[in-house]
Amino acid sequence: MSWCFKMSLPLPKGHLSFVDRWPLMEPNDMAFIIAIYLVFVFKIGPMLMEKRMPFQLKGFLVFYNGFKVVNSSILSYKFLIYIMEKGLFPRRCDYDVNTLYVIAILYWKYLITKIIDLFDTIFFVIRKKRSQVTFLHVYHHVFMVIITWCSLKYDPSDHWAFMAIMNCVVHVIMYIYYGISAMGPNYTKYLWWKKYLTMLQLVQFVLVIGHVIIQTSTTECPMGTGTYWIGLANLGLFLCLFTDFYSKRYIYKNKNTTFVCSKSSD
Repeated sequence: MSWCFKMSLPLPKGHLSFVDRWPLMEPNDMAFIIAIYLVFVFKIGPMLMEKRMPFQLKGFLVFYNGFKVVNSSILSYKFLIYIMEKGLFPRRCDYDVNTLYVIAILYWKYLITKIIDLFDTIFFVIRKKRSQVTFLHVYHHVFMVIITWCSLKYDPSDHWAFMAIMNCVVHVIMYIYYGISAMGPNYTKYLWWKKYLTMLQLVQFVLVIGHVIIQTSTTECPMGTGTYWIGLANLGLFLCLFTDFYSKRYIYKNKNTTFVCSKSSD
């Protein structure tokens, strides 16, 4: 985790000691979780499922997605309360130990949520939905765990609070979609808005990039240089990857469909 540069804020001595004592805050913990996830997704899972029928997890997935909706709703509300108190673009170096503890505990809960999100991919594997285990999907999940952990351990400022609330709101809507989808084909007619979910994700990235740039350029206490550039670069990468997915799925696909239909009618 050497690329998680330590923060440059003038914070009280020993301000990170309480975070270091929390569960999952050792580098080996995160390395183990990410390694197990990747090995299962790309090696163990496919090998175990090769000669097995896909698992049918309808009831469990409805519950799982419902839980994720509730969890993301609660987190988004708590981040909103924090932003309403501190402001959307906090300027001052108001980082006493109590403030740090509040934002750190929110980030830790957010980290746990990102770790739980890894099960999305595991469920794809055991249900033999390999087409959904894309580079975009895996990279996004892994990076969100790593960057959240690094921000919490080395740079627990509130500069990513807006990103967290936007991500939680998008996840509320996304897991509502997944929950309805898990209920079976009879509910497919209610899922016409998938295209707009992807559009919402793109809007999220644009807003978060804009917020990070403005916040860093106007605050008296900018976030650590490494955290800023790594976070910004990956937000830009996510924007490009999701734009590419949207184009291939909804723009070029529709053009090809129109072309095939017109050729068939000749």
